[in-house]
Order: sequence, then C-alpha cells, then structure tokens
Amino acid sequence: MEAQMKDCSENPIIISDMGTKGLLSHYQFEDGSSQFIFLDIDKETGGISINNPLSLTTGSYVQIISSSEGLLLLSSTGENQLNYLVFNPLTKQSVTLPQHGIARLIIRSGLAFDGKHYQVVLVHVSRDEENGLGPLPGDIELEIFSSETGAWRNHRPFSLSLNVELPENEFPELNTTPLFSNGAIHWEISGQLLVYHVEDDCCEVIELPNVFEDWSWQSTMTYRRCLWESEGRVHYTYTDFDGVHSWNLLKEDEHNVYSHQNVYDREKFRWQLAYTINHEDLTELDPDILSLGDPWEPRNISPIAYVQDSETMYLQLPGIVVAYDTKNRVLLKE
Repeated sequence: MEAQMKDCSENPIIISDMGTKGLLSHYQFEDGSSQFIFLDIDKETGGISINNPLSLTTGSYVQIISSSEGLLLLSSTGENQLNYLVFNPLTKQSVTLPQHGIARLIIRSGLAFDGKHYQVVLVHVSRDEENGLGPLPGDIELEIFSSETGAWRNHRPFSLSLNVELPENEFPELNTTPLFSNGAIHWEISGQLLVYHVEDDCCEVIELPNVFEDWSWQSTMTYRRCLWESEGRVHYTYTDFDGVHSWNLLKEDEHNVYSHQNVYDREKFRWQLAYTINHEDLTELDPDILSLGDPWEPRNISPIAYVQDSETMYLQLPGIVVAYDTKNRVLLKE
C-alpha cells in the first residue's frame, strides 16, 4: 500500500547557485519519508517548472530549515535530539554535524555560507522549569558550528532585549524561514527580527512592522510570513485581512531618504512600506481565486518567495501557487 501524504507545503526557500534560482516543495508522508521537489524559475517570465534531476526522496523524518547560496540546512529525528545536516542538492552530498549537547530549548536554526565555509547557528533559551512556563525573557544563547573548525562553540550576546513567547506546540508550517542576507542571519521571533551578524559575531533585535500593542484580537503574526532579499535589502512580507504587505528594512544610509515619507523612531522602527497587494485586486485579476476559499481569510494567501530578476512575488493559495508580477500587476497560475 502506498504511503499516505501527511503534509504538503511550498517552503519559502529560494535555492540559488550558478545563476539559477528555484523553489523547493516538501511532501511528507505518514511513514516518515519525504519527497523534495525542486522547481526552476524562469528569470524573464517568472514561470516555474519541475527540475527532476535535483528532486529526491528520503526515508526518514527530514525537515528543511533554511538555505544559503545553494546549500540546504536539514534536520532529522535522532534517538534523543535532532540531527543537523548540510546538503548540497547539486552534488547530492551531505554532511552530518556532530552532536551539539545543548540541554536548553532550541527555538531557531539558521545557515550562513560565504561560498567557501558555512556556519550553522542554533538559537536556544532556558525554560522556566520552576513555574512550568515557557522560555525565560532575554536568556538567549547561540551555538555555532563552523565548517572551517569542524566544531561547535557557544556565544552569549550582551545587552540583548528579546521577549520569547513561544507556545509549547508551535505549528512548524507557520514558522518564517530564516534569511541569510548581507552577511547576517535573520529570524522572526515573537514579532521581532533577531539578526546575527556572522563576521562581527554580534546580534541585534529589530521590531517588525505588524506588531501591535493590543493583543486582545488575533494578530497577523499567526499567519505565514516571508523574509527575502532584493537589491541588497531585506524584505518582510505578510498577509492580513486587507491584503499582502511588503516592507523594506532600511539601511543606515537610507534613513534620511525615507524620513520625509514616514514618521518613525529610527532606533525602534526601521521599515519602509514597499507595496500592498489588496485581496480585491487579486480576485479581479482572476475570479477563480474565489473558488479556492475565502480570499479575505489571511491563512488562504501565503507569501512564500520573491524573485528579484522578474520582480515576481509567489503566493500560495489552497491547492495552487500563483506568480504575481509586482511591477505590471499581472497574475499567473503555476
């Protein structure tokens, strides 16, 4: 009997190597096996097609964590803890990392690759065991593996203010895939952006644009978000009841350029709204979207990736992926 499919999700990961770009789909089955389907992206049209030579199947519980310059960071279930692997889909070669020995709660993982050496970074915190609660605020540490040394090392950031509010059973499909950009790994954690600068070995915390002081109603943080890079800037995209919103993270030399358009605290709020795609605009471009479920329900429209060359935003809807040309306002089913 064939294994039953347990989960299918378009992972918001852009695979980039030797001038090619693509999306990666992960299909997980009830017997623990997984199938990874690589999708090539046409630079001119934004269209996608299956890349059969790169696609593969695994026989164990394997999850995708992140990618960096063509390498993938994967995790698999071991006897007592997760095993981490760095995988090259072009050569089909993988490296299993040595055990890290962390006894604390790992809340985020990421990969940084400079073309020669890579680093795997695990973000971990202490639990409030005495009160039976979740992570303790501000108690962040990093465990860092370097392919250059072949060993793990511990790093504890100083003067870092980060409130970690994670449910005990967080839905992995709602996690935001980490982004390695401009020499730093970026993670979304509890409405904030944790940034680890690899070369400087330091961290900073940046408040995200869709964080609200009034948490009495269900926040948009519940729905899928996407981190990506375009023109050397980090972008953060999310869906709410109005539409899909994309923000640019301002660099230091860009504050003065955008300051006349925004009223913000440059130390606390460092974002510029790039554009909004209204739900009404999507349904006008393709009325068939209405048959896929309520388009005004944020979880039904998930931003998963962006390709700079074609200025194309990829959105996951129930059962399909659509490519939206942000410049010409054209919607194409994939």
